Amino acid sequence: MFMAQVNFRMKDDRLALIDRAAAIRGVTRTEFVLRSSEAAAIETLNERPVIALDAEAYSSFVAALDAPVEPNNRLRELFGRQPLWER
Repeated sequence: MFMAQVNFRMKDDRLALIDRAAAIRGVTRTEFVLRSSEAAAIETLNERPVIALDAEAYSSFVAALDAPVEPNNRLRELFGRQPLWER
């Protein structure tokens, strides 16, 4: 199995910080960096959930987005306000 390699440079104080944290966790520097970056990647990806729809549900969704908005009292009130930048 091929394993990719990542190389980067950092200042000594940042490396020392990572080494201290890795020692507390009882893992190598590499393992600490891999675990930390993987956790950050998962967190970032989870901030943008993916919604999967079948063709019929997608068509309904797009139709709802394309449908004109039915005016209601709240919408009329909103459009009747003076914008903040004009106050």
